[in-house]
Amino acid sequence: MPALRSALIAIVLAALSFISAGGYGHPIYRRLGPGRGTSAEEIILSAALGYGVLAMLMMGLGLVGAWTLMGSWIILLGGIALGIPFIKVIHRLLSGRTFETDSLGLAVALCLVWGILLALSPITYYDSLVYHFAIPGAYVRAGHWISLKELIYPAFPQNLEMLWTFSLLIGNDTVANFISLTLALLTVSAVGAYAMRFFSRQESRLAVLLLAAMPAFLLLSSGGYVDCGLTLFTFLAFYALSLWWETEQTGVLALSGILGGLAMGIKYTAAIPFIAGALLLLWHGRRRPAHVVTNVLLYIGIGFLVVSPWLVKNFVYVGNPVFPFFYKWGNPKLNPWVQDAAAGYFRGLAEYKPASWATILRLPWDIAVRSIRFGGGMDILGDYGWAPFVLLIPCLLFCRKLPRMARLLAAYSVLFFIPWAVSRPVLRFLLPLAPVLCLLSAVAWTGGVKRGSSFLRGSAKAAVAALLLVGVGFFFFVASAIQPFPVALGLESREHYLGRQINYYNAAHYINQLPEATLVFVLGDQRGYYYNKPVIVTPVFNRNPFVDLANGASSPEELDERLKSQHVTHLLINYSEWNRLDGVYHLFPFTEKGLANWDGLRNRIMHSKYRDLHCEVFAL
Repeated sequence: MPALRSALIAIVLAALSFISAGGYGHPIYRRLGPGRGTSAEEIILSAALGYGVLAMLMMGLGLVGAWTLMGSWIILLGGIALGIPFIKVIHRLLSGRTFETDSLGLAVALCLVWGILLALSPITYYDSLVYHFAIPGAYVRAGHWISLKELIYPAFPQNLEMLWTFSLLIGNDTVANFISLTLALLTVSAVGAYAMRFFSRQESRLAVLLLAAMPAFLLLSSGGYVDCGLTLFTFLAFYALSLWWETEQTGVLALSGILGGLAMGIKYTAAIPFIAGALLLLWHGRRRPAHVVTNVLLYIGIGFLVVSPWLVKNFVYVGNPVFPFFYKWGNPKLNPWVQDAAAGYFRGLAEYKPASWATILRLPWDIAVRSIRFGGGMDILGDYGWAPFVLLIPCLLFCRKLPRMARLLAAYSVLFFIPWAVSRPVLRFLLPLAPVLCLLSAVAWTGGVKRGSSFLRGSAKAAVAALLLVGVGFFFFVASAIQPFPVALGLESREHYLGRQINYYNAAHYINQLPEATLVFVLGDQRGYYYNKPVIVTPVFNRNPFVDLANGASSPEELDERLKSQHVTHLLINYSEWNRLDGVYHLFPFTEKGLANWDGLRNRIMHSKYRDLHCEVFAL
């Protein structure tokens, strides 16, 4: 019953957040959207725009020190107060909608059930513990913007982290999970709405199934990662561009620029599809050069304006608006580790090898049969489920005549795929292209496969069914590692589950109970979520501040005093993570004197207060 009550509260808060987002976004849609948009398009685009507005409002609250319970509820209720017209649109859509109960509809519903169960499980994904949720947690504790100099990640755009901060203020991380799941559902709905507008009901149903059943998309639909939200905004920017292609309304083009800017405010990599959109605008206007310059400048200018708050923030904190790119331009006075951190970050990406022009044509085959090679660690969450696209999209060659919008989809895919392939191809970074690939696959099925011979149709059906079943197997393979279902169903307590899954959670729980703990130095571990006290974690890319203190001290006693002067009260050592990371990143390059200072501090001065199989807590 406690688990059920907690789940229901989180669902209600996420639903209120959806209404609030719709309230903020609906006026923007009414001003800029197409005059003949469908109810589904109105809901999807209004909600997405509203989530962007919520993120911007959260940025503003941080500037005035209002990341508080009251501040978050003020912006929540403000959107709800504006949400009556949005609710009417939802009612109009639902009152005239019938739901499919055939095998495809049931398969999509089953995927939704799995998504809900994942959303009900606590945050355990690695990058979420390092920064997607650790940074919002630090913001909530501070109540305002702070600079976390030991991490490089706060310099990244944080539109979705603003929503996670909002979720932690009004509820907890389960609310954030359900907001993330809502973004994923909006993406699936947008794919269906796009196909209904530009193709037919057949393509719509198949495209929805392919995306909903894609293991990578389902696994990333919650858990704190930003990829599904990025996919939504990136695809909607292209959706609006397609609407402009049809109507050539200036407001619709501005809408595309806004959505593209919001996508870049989630992740820098969204610049790739945004530039692809600009290139498509150039191609479309090749016969009318007088208009093309105006259109491209409007699109790029609005996108830049929307993402600019994050560029300004970076300029203020590190002296470089696009940090970590061009990291040598950073201001060492603002962040003394800024250059070392960025250089280390790009060195860390060396495990992902860029494809050469000679091997780029082989990439689709490798994606289908060797997908895990494109992601290390938790990046494999994005590796599963690409094979159906590799099978179906070549069947576009069997289409007698490719629809106009299918040609636009194909051109956009090529413009997206090539920069991804020649950079450092991580399949998770390709996820924003998945909706477009689903649509192309659906067109290939209805326009190519279904018009072929009975042998071709039968073989294709068997192959696609087999690949979807393999995808289900991949999903449960990953689920067997994170084991989310018992805790989601209330069969296991949250504390017991986290204690099993996260090797520092029990030590963090101990720290959280100490009233005298004011600042905790975490050694050997870069994960900072689940601490309710301010922490300094061990960076893997930046210079380690603890090493600088140890190497610069003349004695263990001076090291102790230096730590206390920075208000450090406890040290938490994660031995398991220390050993794992040190072999890759060489976390603690002590000098001989620094190592002696550290040994003296640990063995003679500090007092051990807690120890388990992985961690030990010391008091200064």
